Amino acid sequence: MNHQKTILCVEDEDDLRGDIAEELEAANYRVLQAANGSEALSLLERHRPDLVLCDITMPGLGGYDVLKALRDQGTMADIPFIFLTALAERNDVLSGKQAGADDYLVKPIDYEILLATIAARLDQVVRVQTSAVHRAEESWQEILKSAKGRTVDALYKATFAFDRFLVGVVIVDEAGAVRVMNKEAQRILAEGDGLSVSQGILKGSVAKQNSKLHSSIEKAFEEESLDEIVSFPRISGGRPYLVLIPGQRFSAEERPEAVVLLVIDTEQRAKVSGDTLVRLYGLTPSETRVALMLIDGKRLDQIAEELEVAQTTVVFHLKNLFRKTDTNRQADLVRVLLSVPLRSTSA
Repeated sequence: MNHQKTILCVEDEDDLRGDIAEELEAANYRVLQAANGSEALSLLERHRPDLVLCDITMPGLGGYDVLKALRDQGTMADIPFIFLTALAERNDVLSGKQAGADDYLVKPIDYEILLATIAARLDQVVRVQTSAVHRAEESWQEILKSAKGRTVDALYKATFAFDRFLVGVVIVDEAGAVRVMNKEAQRILAEGDGLSVSQGILKGSVAKQNSKLHSSIEKAFEEESLDEIVSFPRISGGRPYLVLIPGQRFSAEERPEAVVLLVIDTEQRAKVSGDTLVRLYGLTPSETRVALMLIDGKRLDQIAEELEVAQTTVVFHLKNLFRKTDTNRQADLVRVLLSVPLRSTSA
């Protein structure tokens, strides 16, 4: 049974807020209601919603204040945020996007569009995290096969052999000191956006998460079945980094000299090159453009607008993508596209 998703609805118009809550509950969502920004922040202290719908113009704390507070709150920085507003000008939409909102719905609310937008955003969260973890698992299994002997030297060779994966690989010793990292890990850590190496130690910007990370590293030297995932929020407010720590003690006699951590940039969304997709699936230029936009989380209407074609044309390309990738649902198609592990040669 699927876990019931929780939506926080922040709207100062009582009737509208009630109508939205009724529609969401009918669609099997659990709804938290707040009449203003202050009530929303109070609720966020006690609950973690899966998505936030928020009016922009409200007495006291407005929508931008709620968004900033959410993005500044480390453990909730990755929650999808959708503005509800009567401000329909292009500059208003751009301001909302630039502030970090994931989407923007204009009043009066079209409930079919509202429900479709929510479903798409929630599906995108699952899709990005699932595909990232899947790629990490693939990378990890390949590293284990190549790193026979479990010495730092063997791990060193294996790590750089897998730079083609869009997964950061970091090798640490028992003290948590970084011994080796691949190019993807170097890129992630060089950004200093909530995860970095400080005095040789892998650290994030949240003390509680650091404690969990280093406790998990200690366990990885002792346990075989450990499978920890630690989430580190970005300082910039984007989607978080995930650090996977698999258990690496394979027998009572075989204690590893170092352990491998897998670092995933969920913001990356598998930046697959068009050339790779053409080579793997024989896509046309138009199909490739549609595929890359799907990977970036765009809806069909957004793709049609950006490509300046009718939505029926996008649907035609989508059907061809289904056929060429042996899928029949959009979610499965995107999962296949996101699972492509190879960078382009120019990346």
